[in-house]
Amino acid sequence: MTKEQMKKNSAVSSYWDARFSEAGYAYGEEPNVFLRASCEGMAPGDALSLCEGEGRNAVYLARLGFRVTAVDFSPVGLQKTKALAARHGVEVNYLLADMADFDLGCARWDLVVSIFAQPPSAIRQRLYRQLEQSLRPNGALILETKADVDATSEDRYPGLAILREEIAPLSLSFGEEKEHQLNEGPYHSGLQRTVQIVAYKRT
Repeated sequence: MTKEQMKKNSAVSSYWDARFSEAGYAYGEEPNVFLRASCEGMAPGDALSLCEGEGRNAVYLARLGFRVTAVDFSPVGLQKTKALAARHGVEVNYLLADMADFDLGCARWDLVVSIFAQPPSAIRQRLYRQLEQSLRPNGALILETKADVDATSEDRYPGLAILREEIAPLSLSFGEEKEHQLNEGPYHSGLQRTVQIVAYKRT
């Protein structure tokens, strides 16, 4: 990583540290609605939550019985994850890491969660190229992200068609791009266009 990249990443981390230092939880304490619906009936296993932020999704998965690893580059966010987990009496493994060079591992996860994890396109594509090898057989990806109608693969918020290509060769079980009402804390409130995906590594 170059000095310029390190400087830019530090500035981004400071931005999120400042947001997560505000009173309360920026995106609420309840899990993402799509994640909750998609996990229904899913057998617990080892789960990885990318760009976890303040812990709402990781803690929910832990409450379902998953062994959860939460990854984020904001130490403030991970401290709030730890506090939220303690309040619910569950354990979450915390990793402070930059997605630019994070390694998802090999046959490590039964579930990878990417809920509004929206890094620059090059980082997103690098992460999603690792999905197939990082998931165990029949392992799942649950993803929701903002979408811009005219976005290309080089943009931060591409649509369903582009993301479907980027997560290949995972098998798409559900995919939808739509506008809907978000009500997830003060920073996710109102009408938003998103992509929702559930995909599996088939044996």
